[in-house]
Amino acid sequence: MNNWVKRTNCISIILNLPNSLPPRKTPFLDRREREFLYLEEVDALIATTKNTRSPIRNSAIALLLFCQSLQPIELYWLRWTDVNFTQKTITVVRNRKSVRHQFLPVINLQALCLPEVELLEQLKEQRTTEWIFASERQQRLSDRSLHHIVQQAGKAASLDFPVHPYMLRKSGLYYRATLLLQPLNLSLHQCCLIWNWHTQNISRFSYSAVEYRAIDPEQIEGFLVVLSQIKAFSGIQLFENVIDYVLGAYLLFPQLKHIPQDYWLAPLDSQINFAENTTKNKI
Repeated sequence: MNNWVKRTNCISIILNLPNSLPPRKTPFLDRREREFLYLEEVDALIATTKNTRSPIRNSAIALLLFCQSLQPIELYWLRWTDVNFTQKTITVVRNRKSVRHQFLPVINLQALCLPEVELLEQLKEQRTTEWIFASERQQRLSDRSLHHIVQQAGKAASLDFPVHPYMLRKSGLYYRATLLLQPLNLSLHQCCLIWNWHTQNISRFSYSAVEYRAIDPEQIEGFLVVLSQIKAFSGIQLFENVIDYVLGAYLLFPQLKHIPQDYWLAPLDSQINFAENTTKNKI
């Protein structure tokens, strides 16, 4: 019996109430069938933010969560000094919560797409604090408020499940990985095979070895580069965590087909090639 149950029982005895256990947390699978949004759902959510009390701020929140693949803490700590409107870039400090895991924060200079720049310019005209995203009390937006804004936008968009900010982040990373993987013409099975070959002790005389050697070396090298690019962009420290976002491309677009070529939130070329010149980390 844990301390919470003991405390509950003691309170029940003092107040002469029947014993009752605290409510159990609802499993994620019972709340929603997936933890990401399709592009049409992203569009619908962004559209609904235009009908809120702070349409410019809330639209910018949704865009940056998706386009820059920000975690909530990375978003509400943004200051106006982090935005360069001349160069159309934003400085993002990744891994703000990872100090306890002995991971150093990663500072990225990331390109902004045109819709992001336009919204941020409009938001700057209403500037009241140093924070990009401020509350009506002119304070830095809280984590709770951010989750509420995204959740209410999901309801207004008539989505069949509750939405949270991390879903926009995941969708943004999945979409970015999709654009990077598409030219490689790799199947999901081949991606998993390359990953397992470089991280697991696979016998070189197994059937998997035959399949692995059948893959073009340039495709293998390209896949490893994609891993490094997503790792550098997201600020995720471990390749074991990066692979989930790379393979998520096949959740967003099964077999990497039917990818829109003129999506309005598509990253710029400079974003797609971000970290291309960085030293590739060894898996």
